Amino acid sequence: MAQPPLSVVIPIYNNWWLTARCLRALDGLRDRCAVAFETIVVDNASTDETPHAIGGFPWVRYFRNDENRNFAGACNAGARLAEAPVTFFLNNDAYPLGDALTPIVRAFDREEVAIAGGALFFEDGVTQAAGLVMLPNGHWHYSCRNLPANLREVDVSRDALGVSGAAMAVRTAWFLSNGGFDETFINGFEDVDLCLRAREQCRAITYLADSRFAHYEAASENRFAREAENEQRFYARWSPKLAALPKTLRGNVGAIAVHARGDDQLLAAALADLEKALQAFGHPVVRGAVAPWRRLDERFRRAATLAWFTGLNSSPGITIDRVGSKSAAIRTHGAAEVEVPWLPCAAQERVTALKLRRADALASWSVGIAGDAADVNGVQLFGEYSAVPITPELLLGKHESRIACVVHLGLTDPSGFGNVLLAQAGFPAIVLAREELRRLFAPDVAMVTDHGSIRDCVAKMVADPTERVRYGDLLAADARRRFSPRRSAIRVVDLLCASRFGLERPAYKVPQ
Repeated sequence: MAQPPLSVVIPIYNNWWLTARCLRALDGLRDRCAVAFETIVVDNASTDETPHAIGGFPWVRYFRNDENRNFAGACNAGARLAEAPVTFFLNNDAYPLGDALTPIVRAFDREEVAIAGGALFFEDGVTQAAGLVMLPNGHWHYSCRNLPANLREVDVSRDALGVSGAAMAVRTAWFLSNGGFDETFINGFEDVDLCLRAREQCRAITYLADSRFAHYEAASENRFAREAENEQRFYARWSPKLAALPKTLRGNVGAIAVHARGDDQLLAAALADLEKALQAFGHPVVRGAVAPWRRLDERFRRAATLAWFTGLNSSPGITIDRVGSKSAAIRTHGAAEVEVPWLPCAAQERVTALKLRRADALASWSVGIAGDAADVNGVQLFGEYSAVPITPELLLGKHESRIACVVHLGLTDPSGFGNVLLAQAGFPAIVLAREELRRLFAPDVAMVTDHGSIRDCVAKMVADPTERVRYGDLLAADARRRFSPRRSAIRVVDLLCASRFGLERPAYKVPQ
């Protein structure tokens, strides 16, 4: 067999459902991709179903370590197994969007290229990383994080300071001859360390705008457990050389003045969870206008406004609201005018406080019905099944009930808070195929269907406790990663920064 031009190496540890999603996407490319590739899965001694389930993908080369050697160790092992001149490291919590592999191989037609990386996007299509940049304070930042995917800065390929290890290709011989990833880093900073080593050799690192991947971000277990140690090691090694690197300016925001409506219990709960996450990142939050005396604190002199489902447009600041029948979005006002989808969130404490319980062991005839009043009232779909309307009181832990599954007919509230809370709690979901619900429920973790098939889906789910457990556990794993207040708060802060400053730009001169 001829040598393939590309070896795809996927380092994994548990989370088989994510690995399976990634491999299904690659399987779909095998006959459509303009370049041939081999796929190597390096398993860091997973304890879940991975060793047995991998047999469902017989075209994959599977290598299992005797112990968890973390990201760097698994990637290095995979590169040594690679048969191709280019090795592409792909996280198992990422997957290609279309033929993302051909541009990777083409990038290495330039002899000086040692490393190439793709564009990363969140599940809702918002940019996660268009390469890596360094800020004036020496910290690394995902370029264009949480900004629209159609920006020129995202759409145009270019040589970059660095690219993310979540979707990073290397010239195989160069990578191995230079020791691969430094295994003293434990799941963090390996990628930027490698990029700086390539830069020292005057090798090129290129960002590939047309090589696109969806990426969960930080889905690996204990992803940030050694972050402080990794950071200390990185800056001890590289600090003397960082001053000479090009820097990028982006906005900065201090306090956040929140304007909110007070007539919806679920909107209020969603906002409370978001505010706690913003405060955890060091941003003081006040309701209403900033009082003059607060401006003695420099953070309040850099305050921006967050309007929460009020229709208020204040500059600088953001508005989070629905426009007509569309899903909720975040719109910036001020130095930049952009719009991205709102990322619903609910805190884990909300899940703990729920008195709504999942019926797993036996057949249960009670089915939750989620949506607004117009969706839920007068439901005539279930005949012999007992329909339990999902009310704000149930979602906020004020009432008790037990259900087999939830039928999501619409959003429980304009922000989608109740829907993602039910998902995080692991209630198996039957989802009406509406645009705003498709954004929240991936088709491999929920039954997405039309009106005419809802009853059949309910019958199947209610009759099979094993399926309920499987769907419920998958949905919970998916939702807790996608819809955490931490993620939503980062998106809000990034867009508040854009509203005060505009889009990021080269730091030709650092402001005083």
